[in-house]
Amino acid sequence: MPNNTKVAARAKTEHTRQQIEQRFPLAQFMSAEDIENINREIVVFEIYEDDNIASLRELLKTNNFFLFISEKQHDTLLLELSQDYHFVFCLKEDPAKEIETRFNILKKHRSITLELEEKTEELESTIFELAFASTNVLEQNEFLEQMAKKDGLTLLYNHSYFKDKLKDEMQRSGRYNNSFCLALLDIDFFKKVNDNFGHLKGDEVLKVFAGTIKECIRSTDLASRYGGEEFAIIFTETDLEHSIMAVERIRTKLAATIFESNDEQFQITFSAGITPYHKCYTDVEYMVGVADKALYLSKSTGRNKFTVLTGEDVCG
Repeated sequence: MPNNTKVAARAKTEHTRQQIEQRFPLAQFMSAEDIENINREIVVFEIYEDDNIASLRELLKTNNFFLFISEKQHDTLLLELSQDYHFVFCLKEDPAKEIETRFNILKKHRSITLELEEKTEELESTIFELAFASTNVLEQNEFLEQMAKKDGLTLLYNHSYFKDKLKDEMQRSGRYNNSFCLALLDIDFFKKVNDNFGHLKGDEVLKVFAGTIKECIRSTDLASRYGGEEFAIIFTETDLEHSIMAVERIRTKLAATIFESNDEQFQITFSAGITPYHKCYTDVEYMVGVADKALYLSKSTGRNKFTVLTGEDVCG
């Protein structure tokens, strides 16, 4: 009974060609070279006298599914190839039923192989998607973790994170005798900005001020929005002189910044209080309190300036 499976075929003798056509009416005959250019197809292939193991190996590398029609003299050759490749073969004199059985085995093998390949591709795709999703989750978690440390408006570190880092810095400096300084900066007359130009303009001023601070400090320093219009900077592993220079850089750059609102221009200034770490600072609140006292002195003696208080000034 004819088999309506579509196959590729090669035949040398007219007798073999007729046998293939009778069994596989949809057979498409082609040369060995053409067969090497197709993939994952069933091939009914008559082995010629001049075919050798090398030429057949090249065919089998194409990953097609082969039913070889051979003579007994090719048994040894096919046995050797079967150690590395899967195929079926029959002799030219085998009865039609035997050939049909072997072909069905090959057809079933092809179906299972293609199904497994499809499922493997689906699994690989799923693994890739899961890996991608996992990476996204990790990135999002990292982003959320970072944002939890940041002030939403200025994107500087927030009050809570600042306090934690100041505590760490105090402990490190107390243990290793490192130098660092703390500065509190407060925008002068910020309420007037909100009253005269609106809160949106006030937010813009805060963001510009935060950006100015970031531009004027080192990457190892830590800037935060302490609250409202007040900002804090931890100048890590540096002395008072260099901390003052950094605050002055911020003051100079901010002084050159012109804000505009409804065709009106204005500038802002800030007052600052600076204190270097001292072993008498027993906790975070104490050190912040000294810097805050220095800031108050700047505010009460003219603004647009900085004041320094040291441990010797407050601890005796």
